[in-house]
Parts: sequence; C-alpha cells; structure tokens
Amino acid sequence: MSRQKGTGPGAFSPEGDPVELYSILRAGRTPDVVDSALPPSASVLELGAGAGRLTHPLVARGHHVTAVDHSAEMLGHIHGAETVCAEIVDLDLGTRFDAVVLGSCLVNLTDAEVRYEMLATARRHVRDGGQVIIERALPEWFTGAGEPREWDELTATLVRAEHLTPNLVRALMHYSWRGREWTHLQHVQFLDDAELDVYLKATGLSRTGWLTDDMSWCTTTPTS
Repeated sequence: MSRQKGTGPGAFSPEGDPVELYSILRAGRTPDVVDSALPPSASVLELGAGAGRLTHPLVARGHHVTAVDHSAEMLGHIHGAETVCAEIVDLDLGTRFDAVVLGSCLVNLTDAEVRYEMLATARRHVRDGGQVIIERALPEWFTGAGEPREWDELTATLVRAEHLTPNLVRALMHYSWRGREWTHLQHVQFLDDAELDVYLKATGLSRTGWLTDDMSWCTTTPTS
C-alpha cells in the first residue's frame, strides 16, 4: 500500500495521510480483535500507530503500549502511552514485547523491500513466545464505489477503485465530517496466504491462526 497526498483541511503526515481525519477515525472492531490475542497487562509495540485510534482502547484495557509512527503530528494526539517518532524500518529499541502489532494494512505496501523490513522490525521486537499480530487488506474492501459508509458523524465513500494488476488496486476515497472534507488516493498490493507466508518465513515468523472470520487479522510467532 502506498499513499499519495490527500486534499482537505489540516496537516498531513509524511506519506500524505490527513492528520485531522485520522484523529477522528474510529477503531471499530479492531481493539476487540487485537485484545483477544493479548495476555492481561501485555507490553505492546504498535507500529504505525497514527493518531492513536487503536492505542487508546488498548491502554484503556490495561495494556502497556509503545506507539511508533514517523509523524510527530499524528503522535501528538496520543496520550497514556509511550510514543516514539521513527521510521518503522529503522526502529531498534533494544527491548522486546509480549506482542507487536502491524496494523493499518501496512503489510499491503506496494514496496516489497519495505514490507520485508517492517516485518523484520516486528520480529526483532517480539519476545520468545510472544506474537506479531498483522492486519492485511482484502479485495472485497474495495467494492461498492459510490456507496457511502457511515460511522457516527463520519461518512466515507469509495469514489473509484482501479485494478492496475489483478493484485494491485488504486483507490480514491472521500471523507466528510462536520462540514470538513478530504480525498485520499492509495495503492494497495493484495497478498494471498501463500505470499504472506513467504514474507513471514523470510523474517523468522510463522502464521499461527486467524483472528477474524474474513481472514484479515492473523497471529504469528517467532520461528528462530
């Protein structure tokens, strides 16, 4: 997945995500999904934490979260957790965690080398016996162009989705909230189970199960 700069009010992260939009987005089912895989009071490293839509619910459930993002503007919205402003691929905190979360479909980045490096970062920060919890994008998420989806006062509409190859889509999203509007263009590289497992094996991880029926969230454990 790659992002091109959106349009709309407010500041943007280095890759073009609207900071204000991300600060109001709701986490939906994600906290329940991730929490179901965690032991009580877990130490959690969240990679690509953004403005904290997953961070805050995990902290509220008693977990100890270290939130990593390369946008200081995003991290400025996070409270109750340790924050680290850094590139995921360069991260080396010298400590390991009960769980590492690579959410926001970062595994669907279009750059294969960056995808590998992100998973390698996750692997070197998870303790023996711990878990790396991964979210991947699904093709069915990019259907229903023109149909608005509403959460509270936020409306999201898939304007168009173009399949550049069978597994690569370019999608344009439109968001509106309390009179504010944003458009956001992104590229998403889909990974089937076999492709995902190739990257996991290369970084010393093994898929151990699915956390959701749609197979968008999985758990992995260190193999070496």
